[in-house]
Amino acid sequence: MLQVITKLDMGGAEVVALDLVSALRRDVDFAVASVLDVDPSPVGVAMARQLSDMAIPLFPGARGHFKKGGALQSAWRLAQAVRRFQPDLVHLHTEMPELTWAIAGLLAPGLRKVPVLRTVHNCELWIAWGRIGRWVTGRLAGAQVLAVSRAAAEADAAIPTRRTRPVAEVVYNGVTAPVAAGPDDSYDGGGDDRTGVHVLFAGRLIEQKAPDLLPEILRRAHAATPRRDVCVRIAGAGPLEAALRDALHGIAPGWTVTMTPPIANLSSKLSRFDVVLMPSRYEGFSILAMETLLSGVPLVATRAPGLREAFPDDYPFCAEVDDAAGLGAILAGVIADPEAARQRIAVLVPALAQQFAPDAMIARHAQIYAAAARSPAA
Repeated sequence: MLQVITKLDMGGAEVVALDLVSALRRDVDFAVASVLDVDPSPVGVAMARQLSDMAIPLFPGARGHFKKGGALQSAWRLAQAVRRFQPDLVHLHTEMPELTWAIAGLLAPGLRKVPVLRTVHNCELWIAWGRIGRWVTGRLAGAQVLAVSRAAAEADAAIPTRRTRPVAEVVYNGVTAPVAAGPDDSYDGGGDDRTGVHVLFAGRLIEQKAPDLLPEILRRAHAATPRRDVCVRIAGAGPLEAALRDALHGIAPGWTVTMTPPIANLSSKLSRFDVVLMPSRYEGFSILAMETLLSGVPLVATRAPGLREAFPDDYPFCAEVDDAAGLGAILAGVIADPEAARQRIAVLVPALAQQFAPDAMIARHAQIYAAAARSPAA
């Protein structure tokens, strides 16, 4: 089975692909292909090491700009990976792998005989690429399709195509309660010093994750609580980074606010924080949100499509999308009494752990992979 991801870096789809490889590698012969071959971040280095430790082949994609010739190069490299690995099934995660596969089918028509599984990981699809998205989705109309949430399945179904295609089957991402890193685990800042209150935002600095709201959220929270022993860590990278740095300057006098690259093996370090802030405008299904809650850490988040499916209806730390004032007020309340907030999360953990246990996700994928291996086309 060939797992195709965008790149070895931060992203829920990449985490899911590697989780499947890790869980099923004793029964399934896996390889991983990336659309892009990027300079490694700490997260990418950790992912590459994980694949190497499992002896899973990695087929890197293009290093150039995807829109300036890189798409063709990535498609050709993906076609070569299929020729070398000869998978029974190609599993595409998110839109860029889907586009790359569609182009590869034009370059190497024989690829059209290879069975394909698509997983839809988001509920806002083909942003600014509507025509291309319709073409790609039509080209892949014969593929089996899964979605990580109801919102993601509805978004996929809303793409108009001329060909009839199956409705996505919803298979929630399985999440295991993270194992906390040991005291000797190297970690630069953000929660090592257990004095004060430690706040984390972790994610790509793009419009979807709403980092542009962080200055106003922090300003509101700072004004609403007298505590000044607060350390805020913003861990991520992306096109909004420079603007965010400027906007954060002097935003919360007395607080320590730092921006750092993404955190490798973040799940094992979540328990070092007192609260995680997630002001997303939309998600497919957030693994980070579930890992945070299963770590017993309060999550201040929005009722965004895809994200709200992870919470019970009465979850206490939610605001509406783009409500910086509401998020700031909730954050201030958690900062004022972190232990009380943790106690409110603790009562939710058993039900969440059962509802989103990885067993169902892994079992469903194992069935699909086994069926592909038995099919005559394989």
